[in-house]
Amino acid sequence: MAQGSDINGLTCSLFPLIVMDSSEAHLDRIEAQRSTDVSHDQQKKRYFPMNLINKVASKLCSRGGDGATPPMGDNESGLEFLNNLKLSDLFHLPGENVQMNTEVFSGLSDGDKECLEMLKGVGTPMACLKSDRGDSVLHLAARWGHLELVKNIISECPCLVLELNFKDQLPLHVAAHAGHSAIVEALVASVTFFSDRLAEEDRERLNPYVLRDKYGNTALHLAIEGRYMEMAASLVNENQNASFLENNEGISSLYMAVEAGDVTLVKEILKTAGNNDLEGRNSNLDSKLEGRKHLVHVALNARSIGVLDVILNEYPSLEDERDEEGRTCLSFAASIGFYKGVCNLLDRSTKNVYVCDEDGSFPIHTAAENGHIRIVKEILKRCPHSKHMLNKLGQNVLHIAAKIGEHNLVKSLMRSDDTKHLGVGQDVDGNTPLHLAVLNWRYRSIRTLASDVKILQLRNDNGLTARGIAESVLKPNYIFHERLTLAFLLDAHAFRGCGSVKSLTKPSEPLDHEKSRDYVNTLLLVAALVATMTFAAGFTIPGGFNSSAPHLGRATLTTDPNLFFFLLFDILAMQTSVASICTLIYMGAVG
Repeated sequence: MAQGSDINGLTCSLFPLIVMDSSEAHLDRIEAQRSTDVSHDQQKKRYFPMNLINKVASKLCSRGGDGATPPMGDNESGLEFLNNLKLSDLFHLPGENVQMNTEVFSGLSDGDKECLEMLKGVGTPMACLKSDRGDSVLHLAARWGHLELVKNIISECPCLVLELNFKDQLPLHVAAHAGHSAIVEALVASVTFFSDRLAEEDRERLNPYVLRDKYGNTALHLAIEGRYMEMAASLVNENQNASFLENNEGISSLYMAVEAGDVTLVKEILKTAGNNDLEGRNSNLDSKLEGRKHLVHVALNARSIGVLDVILNEYPSLEDERDEEGRTCLSFAASIGFYKGVCNLLDRSTKNVYVCDEDGSFPIHTAAENGHIRIVKEILKRCPHSKHMLNKLGQNVLHIAAKIGEHNLVKSLMRSDDTKHLGVGQDVDGNTPLHLAVLNWRYRSIRTLASDVKILQLRNDNGLTARGIAESVLKPNYIFHERLTLAFLLDAHAFRGCGSVKSLTKPSEPLDHEKSRDYVNTLLLVAALVATMTFAAGFTIPGGFNSSAPHLGRATLTTDPNLFFFLLFDILAMQTSVASICTLIYMGAVG
């Protein structure tokens, strides 16, 4: 091989024409001549295969051959296309790109074998042809799943195995994204064929499995993204490092496998993280895994007990990790209502029941806030003392349930002898659960919470009882929830003899007649619109009318029972809207 060959077209492709130069210093000098407007990190990411291939090629050149070839046995079935290849063929890369014509593009996309023969007959080398998206002939054959065509192209131009398109994707990326397992196997076999003929050092450096495209995705990322799990497992077995590399969104292939809930694939990936002692395993995984690391949270979100067991059996300390929002694994499981996941975590340890999130909430508060009654009961069953846990606002689990209006949970807690005392608990503002229920107009919880005279008479830091709050904030135009809340409170006071009952008809503040008139007019307009539409609907019956004998002028849907229900509800709507109009006109007249 001749030294000192020129390199042309450095910017045309990631893999330009390679100079077979045995001088490492000369290779470094060539790399230093690259465009200076690319950052160091980008240059390292985008051009590292060029460096590696140059260096491997130069070493081969200095050795004067294709390197040591291991003894070959019988050819494996389906790998005959590799028989006549030499290691040096991998580095015969094109220097200039030539736009392929439509005929070639269509033929390759359709898998036309005659197209390959036609390419051999033209003057342009097959390796130089590119589509308008920068795809080589091998990219196109791989994308459309033409296995025999892929094998033939590799036999003719093995250098295309390492060629990138405009998205910085190898043919391996393209085949993985399209889900063509057989083609991925052929490309992997090609890479293995050449890797087996390299020295160990060069084999580690020339690694297409860790190459990331412009979006940061490896071929493994793309396989998992398409849910091609068997293909992904084969790629994991080919390289132990690709599973832990992050893409531009900070997501690794391991993260994606956990998110997909695939137990087998997660097992395969974790095997490659190392089999040291427990402490060493944790450290090894943490150092290898790039991007987002909260794997247990992802497994819980995927609601996969199998993946959860695989992760925590191998790495028990991950149970204590927090996500970006500062939530523990138990709190996260409680927030999404994953009952089996909560039980799984509690079976392992109950210590996190007493560990709060960064917002000051404990798992029992998180479960109550999201209305997951079964999880609240499970936590109380296993850790009875957790009922006393307070968040940063000084609120217990009953405060939370009353505030969000989770009536069934309020009823369950108030009817239990172990938790009904929580009803007299006061938060940092002195509010009891009953105060919070009134402030948020949770009328369904009022009767349950107002079961004790003591609770009814408790005052907050502003000196207000629950009834006092309702009366002070009630507005004249409140209609349902607010007045119903006050009605339940007054009923509880009257039933338990807690003082005089204030009339519901007496406003808490003087009426603003102008606002009341506007309010009535708005309601009147709505009622009039409803009356108009329902009246018109009686003349525009669905399906229309017959225009011919013997049922001329009769509704076409007369025999359809749904027409009866339509007319029934239409009449009811018209009557109620007319009644509303009369009532509102009267209200406007009397002021």
